[in-house]
Amino acid sequence: MTERRRPLGDSARAIFGVETIAEKGGFMLCVGCRDRGACQFGITGEEVLKDGKIRTSLRCAANFAGGPNVAHGGWTAAVLDEMLGHIALFESSFTVTGSLTINYHKPVPVERDLVGYAWIDHRDGERWHLVGEIRLAEPDTLLARATGLFIERDFAHYKRHQDWLAQQGKGGAS
Repeated sequence: MTERRRPLGDSARAIFGVETIAEKGGFMLCVGCRDRGACQFGITGEEVLKDGKIRTSLRCAANFAGGPNVAHGGWTAAVLDEMLGHIALFESSFTVTGSLTINYHKPVPVERDLVGYAWIDHRDGERWHLVGEIRLAEPDTLLARATGLFIERDFAHYKRHQDWLAQQGKGGAS
């Protein structure tokens, strides 16, 4: 795998708990997966290809089955969102999901080797238009495709959100 070791700033290090995006086996773990030491969605590695696309190795665990031996559509959407969200990190930037559209071509099997591809379609300033696919590794078969609009943010984004949330009161069921 090609490793890009781009240093992250202090805010990013505090959020993601790593020094570079190539740590943790060649891909960044989200905050929810960091303590587990593995991606809960089954991502096991990433590499940047010569054409700039990011190739992701992954497998859907049986506990994400929505039907017999078939991944839940929510798993498919979540892993595509995760793959697209990593693109900016390889560019030393940070984006959040603005919108995500999923086209399901074939059921995604559980416990089979899968491969994902993600790339930049185009950018308009802070607006990143991204594309991602999940494919069966063997034979190469398109299973799902996503298009997304991701918005570039600075790493203080989460701090601003926490401040906003604190102003909303406790709410919810008691």
